[in-house]
Amino acid sequence: MATKVFTHELKAGMFVADLDRPWVDTPFLLQGFLIEDDEQIAALRAHCEYVMVDRARSTGDEYEAPAGAPAPAARRAPPPSAASAAAKPASGAEVSLEAPPAPPAPGTASGGYAPRVIRLDTPPPARGNGAEDEDDAGPGLLGRMFARLKGKGRRDARAVPPGPPPAPAETPQEFEARAALAPPGVAITTYADTVSVEVEVPRAREVVARSNDLLEKLVGDIRLGQSFEVDRVEEIVDDMVESIVRNPDALMWVARLREQDIGAYGHGLQVSVYLTAFGRHLGFPKTHLAILAQVGLLLDIGKIRLPKDLLQKQGRLAPEEFEAVKAHVQLGLEVLESTPNFHPEVIEGIAQHHERMNGSGYPNGLIGEEIGVIGRMAGIVDCFAALTNHRPYAAAVSSYEALRSITNWGGDFFHEPLVQQFVSSVGVFPVGSLIELSTGEVAVVVSHNKLRRLKPRVLVVTGPDKTPVAHPAMVDLLYDPKVGGEEGIFIKRGLASGAYGLDLRDYYLS
Repeated sequence: MATKVFTHELKAGMFVADLDRPWVDTPFLLQGFLIEDDEQIAALRAHCEYVMVDRARSTGDEYEAPAGAPAPAARRAPPPSAASAAAKPASGAEVSLEAPPAPPAPGTASGGYAPRVIRLDTPPPARGNGAEDEDDAGPGLLGRMFARLKGKGRRDARAVPPGPPPAPAETPQEFEARAALAPPGVAITTYADTVSVEVEVPRAREVVARSNDLLEKLVGDIRLGQSFEVDRVEEIVDDMVESIVRNPDALMWVARLREQDIGAYGHGLQVSVYLTAFGRHLGFPKTHLAILAQVGLLLDIGKIRLPKDLLQKQGRLAPEEFEAVKAHVQLGLEVLESTPNFHPEVIEGIAQHHERMNGSGYPNGLIGEEIGVIGRMAGIVDCFAALTNHRPYAAAVSSYEALRSITNWGGDFFHEPLVQQFVSSVGVFPVGSLIELSTGEVAVVVSHNKLRRLKPRVLVVTGPDKTPVAHPAMVDLLYDPKVGGEEGIFIKRGLASGAYGLDLRDYYLS
């Protein structure tokens, strides 16, 4: 259990589990670290008022033993060996050590696991051991979101006929909540999926490939001092918007699964996809979806003018290095100012994507309503994409952990009503996320049903022993009835990309 400690009370040996602001807004980009010297304490005091300290992961006099266990006189955890690090799943800032997987059943060989057809019973008990239940009764925005997402549209799965889930009926209150978040003068609408994920994925692949090629060309043009082709940007953006309007899950699936293939500036591509899907969820018209897509693609374009060794540095940035990185916003605006015909809201969104509601952001320290709706949305999505992807200075966390962090930062740093809508738009376990089921099997989230976000369609890619299966099986966790006396299956927890050595690029829909 982490405890709040003001920075003037910090001591060497304390393990910093979280900050009072988003990690991506500070030079402490390794999420979770042990304080080893006065220099780290001074840097923490310069950027934070308080931090969350995990006494159980601290050392020496700061260590706090679990109840009933004797506390050691001094404990300094050795660095993990390469072997242990490789065996440990990358599942976020905190990873619980699990018992070794059970041996294969008699008559089966390791690696030869044959996937059974997974079926779902009625919803799991009110309290289970999985991430799905972690925050049901707990405080905070994500806890409230879980309660809302789990309760809406509850039904007996065995009574539902096969076929695509019906479009959810929206209450007047939900419509008004979305309308209140739209930019002034913008009339919102309600979109419905017109094709399945499987049908849209081939077109989504083309959009991702062309967008990646465009980004690579923009990088080359800017480095040569040339203006880039605005018409090509708009053409790609139009294709992206049309794909997301038809079915947003397809483009989110492809962008997530191709994260290791896209170029050095592909972070912007993922932000663009999530940001446009976020706008669709809010009901923005296509003209505003195109603005969101451009903001996402170009919000980090200024990093092209930063030294490559600075962007690829391992570990904590020095204060002067962090200030240099923060300059990417102004550098990006200078690039865009030399290229005519960009919509003013695109420029504003890029200028404000690192501003924070309490004025702690940059470059202008804007507060609350001074930050436009698009700037607030871009800040949320940029942070989510950064946390869920591997970076030179920090490991990726699971989508679930990233959403927990963002909801905890809601109010102070991010606009809380928009945070709530973002969680609704991507789901607690977003499309493309690796998850562990209550059976022990690992799956990839393929698409959500809008009635119950915690019962998505998934692609089961391993057996219970985490060995990849030869033929992944598609499973709908909402509609598949139970078989025999099996207990209902639910999502146990989210996993970070690369957990158990799984490469998401291997799992495309055909």
